[in-house]
Amino acid sequence: MSLETSIAALVEASNKLTDAVNGKIGEIDQRVASAENEFDQWRGSVEAKDINGESLYRSTIDLTGLSSDYYYPVWWRMPNNLAGESRIMISRNYQEDRELFPFGPGVTHLAGLLLQMEGTAHPWDGDANYLTMKRISQTYRDTVRAVQFGMMSIARPVNGVKPMLNGFTNGQVGSCQVYSGCYLRGGLTYHVAKNFKDGLMYSRQDVEISIHEQVEVSWEIKWVVKPYHKDDAQLGPVYAESRLAYILDYDQRYAKKA
Repeated sequence: MSLETSIAALVEASNKLTDAVNGKIGEIDQRVASAENEFDQWRGSVEAKDINGESLYRSTIDLTGLSSDYYYPVWWRMPNNLAGESRIMISRNYQEDRELFPFGPGVTHLAGLLLQMEGTAHPWDGDANYLTMKRISQTYRDTVRAVQFGMMSIARPVNGVKPMLNGFTNGQVGSCQVYSGCYLRGGLTYHVAKNFKDGLMYSRQDVEISIHEQVEVSWEIKWVVKPYHKDDAQLGPVYAESRLAYILDYDQRYAKKA
């Protein structure tokens, strides 16, 4: 074989190798691009719970347009022991809603709130059953009252055929056995962040609404809630500032073992 023939063969072999390498590079680039696309899709949809973390569910309580002289009912039901400890945070920035002037013309420093709570289950559950106010901070104006493990409610008969639960009388204020809750000041927006999925409910109505009713063999009960004027003694005292965690841990105003 002549030198020219050998060189030509080497060039041809080199060209084939280059084509093969280029083909592999193209295939690798395609795979990388596909993997990057899959990762971007995963990153856009993944939640903390998907990587052994904790979910955080966010919602808004909209009490704008309502009177800031009244406190409106908010209630929820925490999961039982199997979910571990449930956590709820209700918060707002002190100047949020300033364009609505809920406290009158020109008032722009409205009310800040940071309310952190922890607990498990509800009064009629058979598990740990508690609610603890971990931390509360209110600036400029108070915004939350009557935080209770058993939501402060009014007892009503369902149909009046049977005696009311535990000797309650029509119109008597007591603790709802299936919901925890609190009362938030009207005219403002509040933000909720919690680690359990079940909803947190609230009412914008100026009249009583039912949150739970039950009829058993020997008794019946309907728990209703309504807004209260800020000076109504039923709401209890205004909470003192407590930015240090758990300082109010044994305060029976808001936490009572069932």
